[in-house]
Amino acid sequence: MIDIIIQSDLLILLRAGLLLGPLFLTFYLGWRHKNEHRFLVGGLFSFLYSMGLLLPAHALAIHFGMWHYGGEALMLLGMPADLWFAGSFLFGPAIFFAVPKLSPLVFTVGFVGIQALVFKSLDPFVTAGHNWFLGIVFVFLIVHIPALYLARWTAYDKNLPQRAALLAFGYGFLAFFILPTLIMQAMGGSWAFDEKPLIAIITAGLCLTPCVVMGLSAVHMFVVHGEGTPIPLDKTKHLVRSGLYAYVTNPMQLCTAVSWLVIGAFLQNIFVALAAGMAVVFVLGLVRWHHRNDLLVRFPKGWPEYKENVPEWFPRWKPWVKDTSILSWNPECKFQKAFVNWLTKRNPVGLDIVDKSDGAAQYFDTNSSLTFKGEVAFVYALFHINFLTALIASGLLLLLIPAEMIRASNCKLRGTKNAAS
Repeated sequence: MIDIIIQSDLLILLRAGLLLGPLFLTFYLGWRHKNEHRFLVGGLFSFLYSMGLLLPAHALAIHFGMWHYGGEALMLLGMPADLWFAGSFLFGPAIFFAVPKLSPLVFTVGFVGIQALVFKSLDPFVTAGHNWFLGIVFVFLIVHIPALYLARWTAYDKNLPQRAALLAFGYGFLAFFILPTLIMQAMGGSWAFDEKPLIAIITAGLCLTPCVVMGLSAVHMFVVHGEGTPIPLDKTKHLVRSGLYAYVTNPMQLCTAVSWLVIGAFLQNIFVALAAGMAVVFVLGLVRWHHRNDLLVRFPKGWPEYKENVPEWFPRWKPWVKDTSILSWNPECKFQKAFVNWLTKRNPVGLDIVDKSDGAAQYFDTNSSLTFKGEVAFVYALFHINFLTALIASGLLLLLIPAEMIRASNCKLRGTKNAAS
């Protein structure tokens, strides 16, 4: 154990140094990569992810008595706000820019070891409690390691599904935890879940569920059909018109606005609810600018027609489908026959249903030239009925796609083992 004595009157200088050091280091190292666009984007993504997860991770550690911080100035949920920013810079873009090829796991082992030596000697800046080491490991597993991997995957354009999932996870915490927390810190209010009646918590959860499904489904469509992420800095290669995008142009902004309204009502905080107006301003400003200066340029034929037929905010009841997709099914299968009979009675839009005599069902998406088989094929067919069935299909896909990925990985692993034997 290393003993470090921190005088109380030097605490403010230490906090200032811990903020300014990582800040200047990040900008200096970022300048060295100024001509490497994806490196800079990766650094930015890692910073935003850390900003979304670092504060709640530390708040949990403080809540369970793993440590607590000294000082009273600029505290947020028990954590110094300057340390929140400093940690997001240091364990994201700064370290990535400094050693972009270093494995995050190797870095973590070294840094956790250093913290284990000095952490209990940092009083009064931070006072260790019980299970403090588990708290450090928890923060690294939830925040720092994913942030560094996100930077690395973005810079080298790898692991698109994983980095899109991390972006969605980080955005969720930024939008629906960090922003309401900052608003309540400034205007008054608190989360106070223990003071809320159970019926209010259940109602809020039920109202937020379709919003979460809508947002995650939008990310899924960008990854699978657009081969990119929802962030324009890591843009798609194709115009996405499938899934919920056949009903509404901005499903993510819609789910964000509705979620803020629900959270504001749950917290009985008008200022949090008014944050929904930010989503409207965001669409009127940045999103429309992006549409004019990026989508219209990259997709001069597809985007104007899509924009004319699909609304920005209020979803269509029936989808707009330009190119007819194809569902092939086996009439000898009782389940497939029953589903197709049910589907046909609901007059799906833009879907040709074709008999075939063998094998699993197949869905061919003409917009993206992708083929889906089995249960996923029938789920995609639900997108052609109405907005309600499209929401149900979105939720089902979020459950089926990971299962399909796990199944494919297991099959690949078994094939490798058989080849080795």
